[in-house]
Amino acid sequence: MKQIKKITIIGNAGSGKSVLARKLHTLFHLPVYHLDQYFWKPNWVMPDLNEFKIVHDELCERDAWIIEGMCLPLLEYRVSQADMIIFLDMPRYLCFWRIFKRFTSYYGQETPSSAKQCPEAFNWNFLRFLTVVWKFKGQDLPMIKGLLDAYASKKIVYTLQSQGEIDLFLKMVGSKIE
Repeated sequence: MKQIKKITIIGNAGSGKSVLARKLHTLFHLPVYHLDQYFWKPNWVMPDLNEFKIVHDELCERDAWIIEGMCLPLLEYRVSQADMIIFLDMPRYLCFWRIFKRFTSYYGQETPSSAKQCPEAFNWNFLRFLTVVWKFKGQDLPMIKGLLDAYASKKIVYTLQSQGEIDLFLKMVGSKIE
C-alpha cells in the first residue's frame, strides 16, 4: 500500500467521497483535491468543459494525489492515471440523507469541499442537483461499472456499498500501511 501515490474516489453526491478523502489523507499523507473546488465558478456557474479539462488533467498529472469527485466525461483519464480507484456505490436513500444533512448544516455557507462563493442554498439549481442524484444509478452507473471492469486487471479497484464496508476498508488499509 505504501507505493500508492494516486487515489481517485468516485460516487454519487452524498456517497461520502469528501469524508473518505480526508480519512485517506491521514493514512497516506497525500494531497487531497476536491474536484468541485476546481469545477464550479462562483454562484454554482458551470464552466466550459474544455476549460475545466485543462485543470483536471493538470491535477491528474501531478506526482501524488487523492482526487474525489465525478465529472463523468473526464473520468476515464483520471482512472487511467490512478493507482487505486474507489467507487462508493451507496444506496440512494443514504446519499439523499447525507445531502440534506450537509444542506442543513451549511445552509448559506460553503462546505469544506465546495468551490469558493458556492454556498448551500435552496433554489432551482439545488432542485436540479437532486434530480441528477436521483438519476445517477440509471444514467451513470453502467458507464462507471464498464470503466471499472476495463481497469480491474491493471489497477487496484474497490467498490464499497455501505458505511460498514468503508469502515472495514479503512481498517484494512491502515493495517497495511503501518
